[in-house]
Amino acid sequence: MAVKIYVTSFKGGTGVTSFCIGLGLALAELGERTLIIDGDNLSGGALLAGGLSNMQVYTLADYEKGACRAKQTLIAHPQAQNLCFMPSLGLKDVAVTNRAVADVDGLFDFILADKTAKDSCEKAIIVTEPFLPSVKSADCCRSALADGGFKDIGLVVNKICGGQVLNGEIMTAQEIASVLHLPLTAVIPEDLTLSAGKRLPNTVKAFKIAAAAVSGRKDGTCNVLTKYIGLSGYIKRKLREKV
Repeated sequence: MAVKIYVTSFKGGTGVTSFCIGLGLALAELGERTLIIDGDNLSGGALLAGGLSNMQVYTLADYEKGACRAKQTLIAHPQAQNLCFMPSLGLKDVAVTNRAVADVDGLFDFILADKTAKDSCEKAIIVTEPFLPSVKSADCCRSALADGGFKDIGLVVNKICGGQVLNGEIMTAQEIASVLHLPLTAVIPEDLTLSAGKRLPNTVKAFKIAAAAVSGRKDGTCNVLTKYIGLSGYIKRKLREKV
């Protein structure tokens, strides 16, 4: 059976989908058969961000009507062995996703549910930005998940800039996790190239560290402070302030 993880956030824009894709790619690289379920039934956000736009033959809307099997909705990533996507474009009854998960469970080692199939998952990950509105939202999300029966809830601090941490503008990821009383699953650095469909080397490394932690291979999180320490780091911090 697959390890099924519900990845979510109450606040929009925290990067739930980009985290699912980055983690999915890193898990697949480790040899883990990984499925990302796209919870965006209106525009297929994960398909777009994952580079699979218009590659679907069937979606969960077809599965809902009985026109195909759940396995037929799967899209293999053309550039990442072991990684598949399940689109939900046009799906009306989101509860159908839980049935689809049960049908493909044995085909994967990890299933990352992007704000969908909550009832099928035994673990949850909350994605937050390091800013007060997001942290407050994450706290509400934690309470709702705990009230809903989740016992295994992790935290991802996304889009965190080490320069802002050193300047005292934001809390560290560890401090945010402590405030929320949640274990820190991953720390993903700020990456302004993500919106252009790219990822900086440090971001790729952060996702690899996250995948190692999620798969139980090795504990640890990315250190976002390193490149902002010292004289060169000070210059980077000052340059960032001008952007």
